[in-house]
Amino acid sequence: MDGQVEVTNKQFQRHKLFTRELSMLMYGFGDTMSPLPESVDVLEDILVDYVNNMCVQAAKVSGRKNKVAVEDFKFILRKDPKKLARVEELLAMNKEIEVARTMF
Repeated sequence: MDGQVEVTNKQFQRHKLFTRELSMLMYGFGDTMSPLPESVDVLEDILVDYVNNMCVQAAKVSGRKNKVAVEDFKFILRKDPKKLARVEELLAMNKEIEVARTMF
């Protein structure tokens, strides 16, 4: 295959994975306490599409079959400094949490 990774873009069924969290986020950003379900569904569709597209792009960049690394996502986000900085911050916090867990 000459280092090429075959990626299929499958359609996934909606499972309302993030409904509760998105409702709370919407409230935190000024929406009502109980936002319209249609609004939450639209945001969830956008979120799932974004995450799916990021994973597909990372798989294309990866070069390893069926395996995506953190560096692949960093490479994809290299042109968006805010998102890349947030990824770095979350990775640093995760490392701190792991170190703290080993201490106890």
